[in-house]
Amino acid sequence: MHLHLRNKTAEKKQSLRENILSRTTNILHLTHNDLDAAGSDAICRMVFGGEIFTLFSSVNRFGWFVAQIGSCNGKGDTLIISDLGYQNGIEDQIRKANAAGWRIWWYDHHAWTEEEMARIQPFVLSLVVDVSCCAAAVVCRAVAVGNAVAVEVARVICDYDLWEHKDPRSAVLGIVTSKRQNLELIRDKLAQGFLIDDEVSQIFAEIERDKDVCIQKSIRHAKLFCGKYMLAVMPAYGYPSETAAAARRELGCDMELLVFDTGKFSLRSVAPVSHLIARQFNGGGHPHASGGSFSYGWKERWMLKLFGRVACAKAFAAAADRV
Repeated sequence: MHLHLRNKTAEKKQSLRENILSRTTNILHLTHNDLDAAGSDAICRMVFGGEIFTLFSSVNRFGWFVAQIGSCNGKGDTLIISDLGYQNGIEDQIRKANAAGWRIWWYDHHAWTEEEMARIQPFVLSLVVDVSCCAAAVVCRAVAVGNAVAVEVARVICDYDLWEHKDPRSAVLGIVTSKRQNLELIRDKLAQGFLIDDEVSQIFAEIERDKDVCIQKSIRHAKLFCGKYMLAVMPAYGYPSETAAAARRELGCDMELLVFDTGKFSLRSVAPVSHLIARQFNGGGHPHASGGSFSYGWKERWMLKLFGRVACAKAFAAAADRV
């Protein structure tokens, strides 16, 4: 074998499954990939220590991650799932993970039906769902009772995640964690009890300059559908929550659909129906905020990327009218 081939083989990254199998901790935490997830993981680390094996997952990849975990011998170790809601068929993957020896604890704040909870409960030690707060607060109440720092972290994250916007620190943290590369940084600071410091403030200032440009670019391409709800459909260039809030102020809409060029979308609604609509398009979430994905091919992706034109907008508007 040539030297450069040997080096390339030696440097080959381990697969996720290999990383799970070689874990040195007995706690694996599978969570979402936003501020609420970072807070949930921080609170887990306050309680169980910093050696937790954490996986940040998008909603779309949730089932894949559970399948990877379930293919590994759990050896009686703990699998914590947080800030990720029920998906059709996920009980099959959870059942396999349970059979593989994982002890599963699930903490969530998305909307579940009683039937969905019943499908999961036989395979988990605990399933706690509370739509009145953020996932970090659900985790805090379950594992960190009496921990004042954890309670404060959960309170600030709820302020952002539930759109209360009473604590200015929450918006800073939310915007900074909108960039995936900052999740671990914020998680580690929260775990130590630091919410905002000079480093976070500097990152926030840099992102703010880009955010305003992206928001206005989205709004310029917005198309309004006046049916049961005043729906604004627009391409997303980042910052979906902040863009939706700005569109609601500027356009007077009460529902905002922001679509990325991958087909992934983010939905916000005044009426508590967001999750019901998203479920019709491979997604789910909260009554007022959810996400999902359209099946975009190359044509739909390039139409959005080049012209800001959102495919599936009419079909989505029709689905919203039926809810």
